[in-house]
Amino acid sequence: MVSTGRITESARTPLTPKVPDVPFDFAVQDHAALRAAGSAIADLFWPQRCAGCDLPGTLLCDECRRNLALIDPAHACPRCGAPDGDHGCAECGCSEFTFAAARCAGVFEWPLSRMVTLHKDAGELRLTPLLARLAADAAGDWCAWADCVVVLPASPGAFARRGFDHGALLAAEFAHIAGPPALDALRARPRRDQRHLSRQGRNENADASIIACPGAHVPERVFLIDDVMTTGATAEAATGALLRAGAHEVRVLAVARACGGRL
Repeated sequence: MVSTGRITESARTPLTPKVPDVPFDFAVQDHAALRAAGSAIADLFWPQRCAGCDLPGTLLCDECRRNLALIDPAHACPRCGAPDGDHGCAECGCSEFTFAAARCAGVFEWPLSRMVTLHKDAGELRLTPLLARLAADAAGDWCAWADCVVVLPASPGAFARRGFDHGALLAAEFAHIAGPPALDALRARPRRDQRHLSRQGRNENADASIIACPGAHVPERVFLIDDVMTTGATAEAATGALLRAGAHEVRVLAVARACGGRL
């Protein structure tokens, strides 16, 4: 079941400077100070506007908050996190996943789709706390289960294009909110941009595209976090790498679930 609902923070505008790239562990340890400094500078030169409708003065207005299509985990597919999938899922069908389960905060449609796009493609990093809060709310009781949270790393091409890894910042903020420590455990090999590929194309593209960091020691219970889940191909590739590095169980957590082939 998809429901509209309120969330607890604010969101932001498409025109903001990109925060200079920093190592992942710096983002984990000092993300709060970095975010506060970056947000203060951005607010000075680029005043806040609603990420959904561009209303000035706030990052996410009350009306756009009410329009978020949040996914009720009680009625979502337990395997892929899609809405209304508790009695048979049209999204994952007969797909077999190595990860144990998945939860997604909301459906990838306006205004959440615009928030995600502004965050990673327009460098709107003031949205990081809001998106992380959505993920933490979706995780719910899973937070006490996890030993750590691991981010799906950006591909080298995406990192070069954007100048930062939005996922690493999301994972660090999620760790700050929810408790499980963020762990730098995965690396991405070069791959094609997934956004316009078919399901089969995504599976082929994701194959061997994610590897564990050399010498990484991964604890038993792992949250794998990403901003958008579509077919689950990249999450599946990352799960395999985490299991080979020592994890016993991996659960996937995404801010948004793209349904019906949408991205």
